Amino acid sequence: MKDLVKSRTGSITIASMVKRGPIAEKTIVVTGAAGGLGVAISHALRTAGHRVVGVDLQGADERLDVTDPDACRALARRVTPDVWINNAGVLGAGSAADQPDAEIRRVVEVNLLGVIWGSRAALEVMRPRGTGHVINIGSYSSWITPFGQSVYSASKHGVRAFTVGLAAESKDSGIDFSLISPDGIWTPMLHDRVDDDMAAMSFTSPKLLTPEEVAAVVLDVVGRPRLHVMVPQARGLGARLVGLIPQANVIVTRILAARGRQVQAKMRRDRLPKGAGR
Repeated sequence: MKDLVKSRTGSITIASMVKRGPIAEKTIVVTGAAGGLGVAISHALRTAGHRVVGVDLQGADERLDVTDPDACRALARRVTPDVWINNAGVLGAGSAADQPDAEIRRVVEVNLLGVIWGSRAALEVMRPRGTGHVINIGSYSSWITPFGQSVYSASKHGVRAFTVGLAAESKDSGIDFSLISPDGIWTPMLHDRVDDDMAAMSFTSPKLLTPEEVAAVVLDVVGRPRLHVMVPQARGLGARLVGLIPQANVIVTRILAARGRQVQAKMRRDRLPKGAGR
């Protein structure tokens, strides 16, 4: 397990971010805050001195269904956040031709519409102030379409397009927009996918990211807003290049999926825990 989640993000850590000195406390909404990356992001932000309102269907500070636009607006009006982080997401790996309709609808509604509703709710309270920051958690799948994750990838491609488009539309508003696109992360989203061949593309790297590594990057972006960050950057460049050429995407992702299945097999042989870390 230690080898599979070894650090791949360089020197950025939560501790190093906190040591940079005093910060201006911000009120920050984090969606999908009940487990995995959401827990790590919330912890990193609180450690740095921010006020965090973590939301999820259960197990967070407050309940919020991100697919409900009215509920998102009500929360934003009451909390008036300085930063809104759209982190909630589901994987939904499987053949797009065979996945149940309900599963496809859930992936699109949570991953894409949830980001749209959350962003719009945040903007409603940020625009009159002329300041604010919306951070959307994308994925390498925002750029490359993984074999076996077509619907998930489509939702993340949509998140990228929406974030960039909204940044253009709001250029002179005083509001910052950021898209953070991580590689595979060892969270509950993947814990139950070790035996799923259709999720193999999430395991293509032998060094899965930890939630804490990605949370450190999120904390860095809160303090230094920029439009797009890939985690890690080097491997992300390859994903972007492959994504530019559809035929290359088709060929390369099938090869990578085979590599991912090998990693999954190793994880099964090593009897790695599937439910830890939540």
